[in-house]
Amino acid sequence: MKKNLLSICGMALALCCAVAITSCDKKNSKNCTSADKPYYCSSAKACCGYQYNDGHGTCWQTMEGCRSSGYACQTCHIEDD
Repeated sequence: MKKNLLSICGMALALCCAVAITSCDKKNSKNCTSADKPYYCSSAKACCGYQYNDGHGTCWQTMEGCRSSGYACQTCHIEDD
């Protein structure tokens, strides 16, 4: 009985450690790893080659150009390491 209880506790501890390790990796991972598209647009959940996104799949070099699309634009950022 005591041996079974120790086995169950050991498996539970191993499972908790595995869950903790895998959850930490996602927080520190980058969304945009391509040198061609280094900007991450959080609202659109997309990577862009330029700093502005119209939320409809187009990236823009300037905010004025983005606004000319008629959509609400957002500023995208290069993610920290």
